[in-house]
Amino acid sequence: MHNHKKITSPLSLIERYITAVAVIWTIVAAASFAFGTVRLKQETLEEARVQADITFVKDILYRRWNAMHGGIYVPVTKETPPNPYLSDVPERDIATPSGRQLTLMNPAYMTRQVNEMMKEEYGVRGHITSLNPIRPENAPDPWEKDALYAFRNGKTEVSSVSFINNREYFRAMHAFITEKSCLKCHAKQGYREGDIRGGISISIPMKPLRVIENRNIVTFAMVHGLLWVAGLIGIGWSRTRIRRSEQERMHAVKELELTADELERSNADLQQFAYAASHDLQEPLRSITGFVRLLEKRYKGKLDSDADDFIRYTVDGVRRMHMMIRDLLEYSRVGTNAGEFKPADSSSIVEKAISNLQAAIKDSGARVTHDDLPTVVADEPQLVRLFQNLIGNAIKFRGEDSPKVHIAAAKRGNEWIFSVKDNGIGIAPEHAERIFVIFQRLHTREEYPGMGIGLAICKKIVERHGGNIWVESKPGKGSTFFFTLPRREEAV
Repeated sequence: MHNHKKITSPLSLIERYITAVAVIWTIVAAASFAFGTVRLKQETLEEARVQADITFVKDILYRRWNAMHGGIYVPVTKETPPNPYLSDVPERDIATPSGRQLTLMNPAYMTRQVNEMMKEEYGVRGHITSLNPIRPENAPDPWEKDALYAFRNGKTEVSSVSFINNREYFRAMHAFITEKSCLKCHAKQGYREGDIRGGISISIPMKPLRVIENRNIVTFAMVHGLLWVAGLIGIGWSRTRIRRSEQERMHAVKELELTADELERSNADLQQFAYAASHDLQEPLRSITGFVRLLEKRYKGKLDSDADDFIRYTVDGVRRMHMMIRDLLEYSRVGTNAGEFKPADSSSIVEKAISNLQAAIKDSGARVTHDDLPTVVADEPQLVRLFQNLIGNAIKFRGEDSPKVHIAAAKRGNEWIFSVKDNGIGIAPEHAERIFVIFQRLHTREEYPGMGIGLAICKKIVERHGGNIWVESKPGKGSTFFFTLPRREEAV
């Protein structure tokens, strides 16, 4: 029963990580859609702002043109009667030689009529207003009044989305600066050139823009939905294949007798299954990568920069999953692809591990030393890997000073206690057990690279040799890793 659990544990971990990939894939797709939707809504508001700015600029240019000519004369009609607020202006009303009656139209009068036409034909509202209006019709509404007070406090432009008669509008208001040509009509109010005498508010109806926005959101959702479903189909297909393979393997294991030959065949089957599982896992991962790259090729630059980033993040996540599968296979080989136990010189083994780490030692300026170490009965390649992982971790998780690592051994009863001591960043006591669990990490990949497999392999190697491994450490005080190996008669 114990052997059965040992065989199925790696597969259980593979299934956990397949589920994790599905969850991550869903989160990435949802986050990409959410950020894209926010961006589309921001673009809608920006489009409304541009329309409002263009309308304001046109109003200003029309007014300046009118003021530049001292006003313009137009025929007196029912829609354009003489302006009572210009009654004190000489020659407000004139007649042509043919007797046609003309009246003076100043910039404000002209702008008001243009705004009425714009509202009637296009739904765009324009309004000249101030806190001290000449005409009662130019009195500000509550939103405009708040904007005018903001102008008094130094602002020159105010905008927001608001409702007028239960209809959504983008409202923008620009400060109205008194120019020299304006003084003809407004000097009597006490205004001087450069004063803010009010503002022009523009209200752009949002309904047509929202129609375009919603159409874009629906398209964006369809693209993300198809991509998400394609990824889940690939992941689901992989899980089905693995479950089927597991059932077949379990059925075969139940029929085997616990003999040496049968156990050896079982280990071989496990290794073969691990390879098959890795192949089945990597196929959907490659499929996901292909879909993402296809999406990138077709839609890069057509959605937004956030979508491009999420595609890149997804490809990186698939790459890390490939690395996890590779490390998981290496972890499984500790027990299934091992050598025989022979007498081995620990000092020589440590020297081989140091030689393998020369590049890292040179780059970090590390100093690795060891005492005279005993001869033990062990699988020499695995013991080299054990010391290499422990020394490599000491170099990687270094503090501000150059790494210093010292290996020693002491006899205790019927076993040897080896120690690997460093001056690194240390480990909090509550994490002393967690670090030996496969894929468990205490730091982000940006701080320290790796997948969290090294110490798990160390633990499996030590346990295969009949020993135990543990750590004594405090944050900022370095760490000492201990492991025991039995003292066998062959090595005494």
